[in-house]
Amino acid sequence: MKKGLFIISIMAVALLTGVTSWSDDSSLQTAKELAQEVNRLFQQGQYAEATPYAKKALAIREKALGLDHLDVAAALNNLALLYKTMGAYDKAEPLYRQSLAIWEKALGPEHPDTAASLNNLALLYQTMGVHEKAESLYQRSLTIREKILGPEHPDTAASLNNLAGLYHTMGAYDKAESLYQRSLAIWEKVLGQEHSYTAASLNNLALLYALQERNGEALTLMERAQESDRRQIEQILGFASEAQQMQFLATRENNLHAYLNLIRQRFPDNPKAIRNALDIWLARKGILLEAQKRIQDVLTAGDNPQAQEIFAKLIGIRQELARLVLGVSGKEGPEAYQKRITDLTSQKETLEGQLSRLSQAFAQQRKTRIATTSAVASALPKGAVLIEMARIKDFDFKTGKWGASRYLAFVLSPGKGSDVSLVDLGEANGIDQQAASFKKSLGNSKTPADVLAKQSNDLYKRIFTPLTSALGKSRQIFLSPDGSLNLIPFEVLRDDKGRYLIETHTFHYVSAGRDIAGYGIIKEKGQKTLLIGDPDFDLAAKQTTREKERPLTRSRQMQGLTFSRLPGTKEEVEAIAALLGRSASDTYTGVNARESVLMQKKSPRILHLATHGFFLSDQDWSSLMDEKSRGITIIGKDKPSPRKPVRIENPFLRAGLALAGANRSLSQEGVTEGILTAEKIISLNLRGTDLVVLSACETGVGDVKNGEGVYGLRRAFTQAGAKSLVMSLWEVPDRETKELMVSFYKNLQSGKMNRAEALRHAALKQRETVKSRYGSDNPYYWGAFVFLGEAE
Repeated sequence: MKKGLFIISIMAVALLTGVTSWSDDSSLQTAKELAQEVNRLFQQGQYAEATPYAKKALAIREKALGLDHLDVAAALNNLALLYKTMGAYDKAEPLYRQSLAIWEKALGPEHPDTAASLNNLALLYQTMGVHEKAESLYQRSLTIREKILGPEHPDTAASLNNLAGLYHTMGAYDKAESLYQRSLAIWEKVLGQEHSYTAASLNNLALLYALQERNGEALTLMERAQESDRRQIEQILGFASEAQQMQFLATRENNLHAYLNLIRQRFPDNPKAIRNALDIWLARKGILLEAQKRIQDVLTAGDNPQAQEIFAKLIGIRQELARLVLGVSGKEGPEAYQKRITDLTSQKETLEGQLSRLSQAFAQQRKTRIATTSAVASALPKGAVLIEMARIKDFDFKTGKWGASRYLAFVLSPGKGSDVSLVDLGEANGIDQQAASFKKSLGNSKTPADVLAKQSNDLYKRIFTPLTSALGKSRQIFLSPDGSLNLIPFEVLRDDKGRYLIETHTFHYVSAGRDIAGYGIIKEKGQKTLLIGDPDFDLAAKQTTREKERPLTRSRQMQGLTFSRLPGTKEEVEAIAALLGRSASDTYTGVNARESVLMQKKSPRILHLATHGFFLSDQDWSSLMDEKSRGITIIGKDKPSPRKPVRIENPFLRAGLALAGANRSLSQEGVTEGILTAEKIISLNLRGTDLVVLSACETGVGDVKNGEGVYGLRRAFTQAGAKSLVMSLWEVPDRETKELMVSFYKNLQSGKMNRAEALRHAALKQRETVKSRYGSDNPYYWGAFVFLGEAE
């Protein structure tokens, strides 16, 4: 079966209405709840997890209702669908046959439910490659639906679509085209242009045309499908939680990737097609972050009491989640602990959905939401370019099979009549592996210089050399990476002459290219600059001599989440305060460098945080709970836990900064202040904040989600409203970081440089200092920090 095709299968979750003599049987209520859980897990793709529930629901119904009851047929259908989806065709077939027999006996051979059962069994045979049986069953299902429901019913269109898909697979293209066209006409008429079935039907017909190299017709249909998907996504963003939004976007990913593959393979030199493709990618990339910004706009507007009330509840839940994950847990075991997290996460998602609905009207005011290629090109400074990257799955239109992922890059020049180029950077896994190896080497100060130089130049050749022709003489680059390339500073790539890119180019990183069109929209002015550094993590407890002797980096300790004082951070914030002027900034250090200070300050013009940062993968968490231990000990990768790990999936709970009292917060039940997680940061009001400087380790890393960027501190501060960020991509040394930051602020104060240029020149100066100090210009000491966002 063609993997890219959209085939409709029916998940029949019976709600057990109309049951009479058994209506007081509590077991049937249990079966109903089990069936609903099966449907929920199925929609989330958790097929193996759903199977035990489906088996139990079936057993309850068979016992309570008898083997020939319609609700038993529904339960058989659901279990069969799970087996089919998991590839267990031998288990699925007898269940589908048994289900069909019940429906035919109870309802007759021409009932719509019988037709649905025929459709599902046909789909199984199609998947198994038994085309003759599938064709016969599809035709029977279509005949029933046309007769009973009418020729323009949506279910009739589904039968037409599915039979067309079979003919498509069999190579009977004329038959397939005719049926696809009939199906599409029905859905457009009955369901409208914006329905998911309409979009899927457009894509199916487009795939058939692409297979036959009818490229122009395929492109027209896919562009229509993308417009339909865009409108659906806008609707979903208006009422769903972020988790639900992400789940929905995943269902639209294949359509988008197939379309981009069509452009790459069939229209690589067609300016109009490439421009339209960039329009679509600009509208889609980072759309979840854009949706969350809308919510922030509603909250900061201050004229919606209902939104403020919901947000206050949301803040409380986020704080409780942070306490559970990073504090001690009480006496409950791992299962109870995990259930508390799950329950709070569910409450959080409900509140997020309510905020989304309240933000929908306000969202119409956001210009960046519908930014086009032309709008972005007009906003680009003269002489600059945008590199907009996309990591997509490859698709073979001849075989209908998905292949390895690839990186694409759109290159956009400024001006109304600007050109757009599309560059295929090649297979993604190889690039990701090179990038990961290079980043690991960058984060180790002892990596040999020749190893770094080779890795840097090899990656340069892979991801930058192919772009040089499209870039021309541009030296100012707005860069929106995708995938793992979000975690690499392009500045430290070395060209064939051995020069770092930072020597010849200025990089402005953006979450998505459309952000450029929104620069300057926010007019609010921030308040006095806020400088926080050198927190007293123990709140006056003395450090041991051993701790003081350790090499100081601004990250978590690998033995667990404990934090040591960083004397360089105090010198740093005091030097910056002197540069800015004492009256222009508020400085908090030691016991005063508290989380509560940050939470109470509204929109400082500049927010500078100099402390420890951390990001933990979900594998770093282990629950060591027993009768003698009241908390969670968090173990690093070099010290694996002997107990079953507790996975914390939310990256906003695994990324954060340590402030005063952090160590106490980790060791005492009921204490929440000191660990500033990304989940808490989202609750800040930073609208009007021009710049956030995260002078700590790994503040730019996190969970990478293709098309959505990095989930961690950078996303949290951006979502909270910050216009720009300075962040690090590996563990940074205390001494050199202090020096770089002071230089950065001196450059800003000169008034001759924007924020991106100020960071670049500070890094270049620090490179020379490092070279003089250590005899080499190892970028470990000067290259970790990058600039994201609005530079002016």
